Amino acid sequence: FIDLDGFKPINDKHGHPAGDLVLKEVAKRLEATVRGSDIVARLGGDEFVILQANVTEASEAELLARRIIKRLSAPIDIGEVSVSISGSVGIARSEDFGCDLDLLLSCADQALYRSKAAGKNRLNFSNESDFATARQAA
Repeated sequence: FIDLDGFKPINDKHGHPAGDLVLKEVAKRLEATVRGSDIVARLGGDEFVILQANVTEASEAELLARRIIKRLSAPIDIGEVSVSISGSVGIARSEDFGCDLDLLLSCADQALYRSKAAGKNRLNFSNESDFATARQAA
């Protein structure tokens, strides 16, 4: 789960067309970072999800998340202006929590918000507490 840090001020200052350009550039960067078998999807607003298949080690997911964070930190040109954003990431693994997509997304979302609360531009893995909360909400 990826949430863009600093996106709202871009929309507020430069307008929604500029925000749309940023979202398109982010999508391009995400697509260029993942494997061909991975799926990149925008959930809405400034949130994206990446589904990785055949990842057996947490370190593989962490490596991808770190590459994404690095790519998102590069400036984005919108017309004559260059803007900067960053990305906060939450990771949930089916090996840890099962294959229920709604539960995985909920766990990843909770990990994402821990990343944002810890200062943004970082990643967190889901934990047992996230899973328990997600199951109660389901």
